[in-house]
Amino acid sequence: MSESLSVDLNDERLHDIRTAAAFEATDSFPILLKNGDAPVHVHLHLDDALSEVASIPANNHFVNADTTRQVDVEVAEGPRPVEGRLKIVTGHGAETAYVDVSVVEPDESADAVDVDETLRVPARDPDGDPEGQGFDLPDLRLAENAPVVALGLLALAAAVSSAMLADSAVVLLGALAVVGSLATAGYLLVR
Repeated sequence: MSESLSVDLNDERLHDIRTAAAFEATDSFPILLKNGDAPVHVHLHLDDALSEVASIPANNHFVNADTTRQVDVEVAEGPRPVEGRLKIVTGHGAETAYVDVSVVEPDESADAVDVDETLRVPARDPDGDPEGQGFDLPDLRLAENAPVVALGLLALAAAVSSAMLADSAVVLLGALAVVGSLATAGYLLVR
């Protein structure tokens, strides 16, 4: 969403409207109606040129005293640039202000990533092998994990021997659960 268009209402006098003379957007944007010390009715209208690509869900808005109301302007896909005027009316026509609005193409350089020419060539380690061609074995830290590995092997042996001796489907399911748990624990240790 583009930056917001700020509109100050009832700031210096009743029904007073202060806003930017021009506003530029690349897509949908909010209008922030910042009201002073008196409640006010605000009418927002897009001219024909802006109405081709933009819309406001409702034209009439009531803004309580000392509050801010956000009105979203939805901008659809379409030809760019589009220039038009937003009309802001307060006090049932007592005051009127216009904002020149330009809907332009987004700046593609804002999302672009510059790629250095050195990224086109695969990096090489000191031995001359391209990185990513081989793989390194994970550091298992066997000294730290030896008790866990020993208990895992003991549980595996107990599960397999119980499944073979009991000749029961329930015991076999329990053994498979132990094997699955050990495989998960082994994966977590390696990663």
